[in-house]
Amino acid sequence: MSDQQMTEMEAVANSSPPNIPCCDDDHFEKSMRALAILPSRAEDDIRGELRFAIYRKLLGKYSKAAISNLVETALTTLDWFPTPKQCLAILADWSERDLVEHKHRTVFAASAVRQERQARLNDIMDALDRRLLNQDAIDALPQRVREIGAERGFLRLHDDGAYRARPIRGEADA
Repeated sequence: MSDQQMTEMEAVANSSPPNIPCCDDDHFEKSMRALAILPSRAEDDIRGELRFAIYRKLLGKYSKAAISNLVETALTTLDWFPTPKQCLAILADWSERDLVEHKHRTVFAASAVRQERQARLNDIMDALDRRLLNQDAIDALPQRVREIGAERGFLRLHDDGAYRARPIRGEADA
């Protein structure tokens, strides 16, 4: 994973839940017309307009995708035009799905970033163990990585504050 990809994954991992736009009036009206193929009580034009206004007020905060899912679910599972309560029950499942999907994305991204960081740290520790890094490379390591290298016995902190590779056993005796 490149540094750029890791930065992008960190942004996903730290993102807030999506701000999903509400369903537009045109889509909502078409969706309600699609639901109207389900039988319902007979009503006059005024009651029909009132019903539409009530449904729009109760359901208008949901996304286009959620309203489409409501229509599909209602048409395939209900025998009658859904009540507001039935609509809200169907939509409750959908809105939770949006949050669950967001959580899955953020957890996956955070996990990928943690794994990449651990892999990079493991590579550095392996290089330190095998004495593959020169002093300039050691000095360029982040402070915390140098501390971990010292904790693991690959580096030694000297009085001047510099971390240096520990000598390989037998080198000091030669």
